[in-house]
Amino acid sequence: MKRVFIIGFICIFSLCGCIKETQETIRPVEYTIVTCANDITKKTFFGYLKSASLTDLSFQIEGKLKKIFPYEGQKVKAGQLIAQLDAPLYKIQVQEAKYNLSNAIVQYQNAKNYFERIQKLHAAGGISDNDMDSARTKMESANYQIQAARERYNYINYQSGYEKIFAPTNGIIVTKLANEQQYLKAGDPVVKFQSNNDIEAFISVPQDYINYLKRGQGAKIKIDAIKDKIFNATIKEISETSLEGLSYRVRLKLNAQNYELKDGMSASAVFVFEKTPQRKLFVPINSILEENNQKVVYTIENRQEDIGTVKKNIVQTGEIEGNNIEITCGIKSGDYLITKGTQEVQEGQRVKFQ
Repeated sequence: MKRVFIIGFICIFSLCGCIKETQETIRPVEYTIVTCANDITKKTFFGYLKSASLTDLSFQIEGKLKKIFPYEGQKVKAGQLIAQLDAPLYKIQVQEAKYNLSNAIVQYQNAKNYFERIQKLHAAGGISDNDMDSARTKMESANYQIQAARERYNYINYQSGYEKIFAPTNGIIVTKLANEQQYLKAGDPVVKFQSNNDIEAFISVPQDYINYLKRGQGAKIKIDAIKDKIFNATIKEISETSLEGLSYRVRLKLNAQNYELKDGMSASAVFVFEKTPQRKLFVPINSILEENNQKVVYTIENRQEDIGTVKKNIVQTGEIEGNNIEITCGIKSGDYLITKGTQEVQEGQRVKFQ
């Protein structure tokens, strides 16, 4: 009797264990409902900065470069002295012009005094008309020489500013193109100057989006080298011809300038499209798994209240935007996509979605 009781107890215990082992575990998961991108969407494209007036500053006269005052990369203000020239030939020309003007004034005064004497003699009948006319001609010629000498002197003196180079606007000295004590001809470049008022962004936009942009439209510019700053910009020009890779160049004017902005810096532009080429599906990147060299996602089917069945979907992906990735094939709008707990589920498993 005792043996029968023990055996019966063992069977009952084993049966309870089997029931517990076969009891279904419904795992909780987090999900999102797949939707198409809105008609208003943001897109980011890439390019670079360029100064619209990156220019070489030079002297208008020849001479020896005496000094370049700013260092490379230094910020300068409009009217600030950039470089000075030692131009001895120019100084000689100034002295010659000044001497010639003084001499012309003396010659005119002598000719005038002579004419006044001749004029008195002519009135007294002591000199011929021809002598009178000759004296008048000499005086008029001397007066013309004064005018010519004065214009020459004013011109040479006006060029006194040509010995110096001043910053045309606020900007930056990008690089020095000449060395001190170097002999320069008129027009030889001295420094490369970048104005601080005309930095522009050149952005490559794919052909699918180019017709949805227009001149005057705003954008947000981010610079890789300048963290935590966003610059407002306005579309200034849209190229009519494509670049390599079926993209088009869009030129944007930065509304507010900054000394940190430099020619050649990498930039990105965020455009807001009120209409998009096509409605696209985007899902969180972390919902994508790699299985057997295929990209898969898990969705919830046969939903009843908060319980459903897991379905495995092989998908194809497209472009990445932030933390989301485009799905081009494999799921549709309205699907319940598992976003958390994907590593612990398998096809056919019942889950509780929340």
